[in-house]
Amino acid sequence: MKKLLIVAIALVFASCNQTKVAYIDIEVLMKDYEATKALETSLKAKQEVMAKELDSLGAPFQLKVQQYYQAAQTMTAQKRAEAEQALQQEQQFIQSKQQQAAQVLQQENQEKSEILTKRVDSLVGVFAKSKGYNLIFGTSGQGTVMYGDESLNVTAEVLDILNVDFSKE
Repeated sequence: MKKLLIVAIALVFASCNQTKVAYIDIEVLMKDYEATKALETSLKAKQEVMAKELDSLGAPFQLKVQQYYQAAQTMTAQKRAEAEQALQQEQQFIQSKQQQAAQVLQQENQEKSEILTKRVDSLVGVFAKSKGYNLIFGTSGQGTVMYGDESLNVTAEVLDILNVDFSKE
């Protein structure tokens, strides 16, 4: 009889201590998060500015190349070699500028994406505590959560909180 009573008490405690679980579709969250959209817009604008700057270097270079080809037949071998070397140096300079611009954009994207990820993680933690969740999974369509009942999907609720928080900035 004591064993039956102990098992019954254990079952009552087990049912009282159920873990409250939910999941968030990370792809949807990040696609619809206003901060992500703002970051993409900002990076695209910077990319366009950098592209214009690089074009301003590239257009005169292309003109010099055309002029070289037009005049190459009348140049001496030494003059051609000097012109080719100067063009090659200028091309290397332009390529270097292109690489620097790409690195700057990539680094900025990485740094700001990390800040966004930390912000999302922080707000999800606050959300989970306020709603009594013990565990919130993130799914990205790659198998992290193979199946989740739609009633456990809190993506829209968390997205609303994130966007409200972002709009306060």
